[in-house]
Amino acid sequence: MNNEYVFAHLTVVILVAAISGVLLARLNQPIMIGYILAGVMFGPSGFSFISSQDQIHFYSELGILLLLFVIGMELNIKSFLKMWKIPTLFTLIQVGTNTILALLFSFVFNWPIYVSLLVAFIISLSSTAAIVKVLEHIGELRTDVGHISIGILVAQDIVIVPMMLIMRECKNALSISIIFDVIVAIGLVVLLIKYLGRREKIIVPSLRFLSNAELTPVVTLGLCFAAASIVVLFGLSEAYGAFLAGLFIGNTQERQNVINSVKPIQNVLLMAFFLSIGLMFDVKFLIDNWYVVLLTLLGVTIWKIVSNSLLLRVFSIEMAKSVSIGIILAQLGEFSLLLANVAVQSQTIDGFGQKLIVCVTALSLSISSIFISLSTKTKNLSFLGDNSITSILKVLFSKRFSDEVKKLTVKHIAIKSGK
Repeated sequence: MNNEYVFAHLTVVILVAAISGVLLARLNQPIMIGYILAGVMFGPSGFSFISSQDQIHFYSELGILLLLFVIGMELNIKSFLKMWKIPTLFTLIQVGTNTILALLFSFVFNWPIYVSLLVAFIISLSSTAAIVKVLEHIGELRTDVGHISIGILVAQDIVIVPMMLIMRECKNALSISIIFDVIVAIGLVVLLIKYLGRREKIIVPSLRFLSNAELTPVVTLGLCFAAASIVVLFGLSEAYGAFLAGLFIGNTQERQNVINSVKPIQNVLLMAFFLSIGLMFDVKFLIDNWYVVLLTLLGVTIWKIVSNSLLLRVFSIEMAKSVSIGIILAQLGEFSLLLANVAVQSQTIDGFGQKLIVCVTALSLSISSIFISLSTKTKNLSFLGDNSITSILKVLFSKRFSDEVKKLTVKHIAIKSGK
C-alpha cells in the first residue's frame, strides 16, 4: 500500500475516532469506548483500513510507552511517599496471592508454569488510564478513595517491570542474571522515587532555558524517547525507560509548564492507545469463542472485586469504601496487552491466548460505565457510614434501595453544607 493510501486511511480512522468520542461524551459515557469502537470498525475485524499487524503492534507499543511517560510525569512523588505503605503492601500481597493460586491451578490442571504466572500477573494489574478517568468522573480523584486507588496503581506500574523481565526470560531456566535484572529494575525505581521525594525540584537546563515555549513539548518527548532507547541497551523495556523519564521530568522546576504543554498531546496519545486496542480486537474470535471470553471476563471481574475488597479490609479501611475501591480496580489494565505481546515473543502463549487476552481486556475497559455506577452506589453507602454486607449487596443489586441511599446521601450533603 502506498503512502497516499496509508495517510488517507489513517485520516479516516482518526476522524471516526474523534466523532465516536464526541458521541460517547454526549451520552455521558467514557470517550475511550468510542476510540475502541473506532479501532474495531477500521481494524482487521471491520473495514481493514489498518490491517498490517506491524502497524497495529507499533501503535500499541507507542501508545503504552507514551502513556507511561505521562503517568510518570503526573505522579506526585511526595504525596505517594506519605502513604506508600498501604499501596505497596497491597500490591505485593495481591500479586503474591494471585501467583500462589495460579501455580496451584497449574499443578491441578497441568498448565505450563509460565502460563499460570502470566494469568496471575494480568489479573493483578488494573488500568491506570481508565481508572483515572473513572475517578475524575465520580469526583473521587482527590478523596481518600482516589488517593488509595492512585497509590495502588503507581505500585502496580512499578511491579510491571519485573513481570516483563520474568515473562521475557520464561523459556530460560531461572538464573542469577534474571534475578539480578529484576532487583536492578525495582531498585532503580525505588532509589529514584526516594531521591526525588527528598529534595527540591530539579533544574533541567534544556527545559529551563528554552527561548521558545513551542519547543517545550518537543524537547520533553525527545527526553522520553532518549530514556526509552537507553534502557533497552540494559535489557529493559522502552516503556520502563519512558516511565523513569516521566518521573524525572515531573519533579523538575519546569514541571507545570511541561505538563501544560504536553497535556493536549496526552489526549491524542490516549486516543492512539485505545484505538490500538480496537485494532487488535478480533470480532470473529469473539463470536467463535464467546462463552470462553465472557466466562473469563466474569470470573476475573468477580475475583478482582472480592479479593481487592477483602484485602483492603486488612488495612482497616471500612467495608463500603473497600468495596468501592475494589470495584474501581476491577478493570484489567493496558499492561495486559504489553505482557501478552512479551509472552507471544517468548513463545509462552500462542495466537489464541493473545486474542483471548485482548478480547477480555478490551471488553473490561469498554464496560467502564458499569464500574462507575457500582462504585458510585457503594461510595454513597460509605458516606452514610453503613458498612454491613447486607446493605452493600442490596445497594449493588436493588435499584429501589440504591435510589433510597442516593436520596439520603443528597440530604446529608445538603445538611452538612448548611443548605
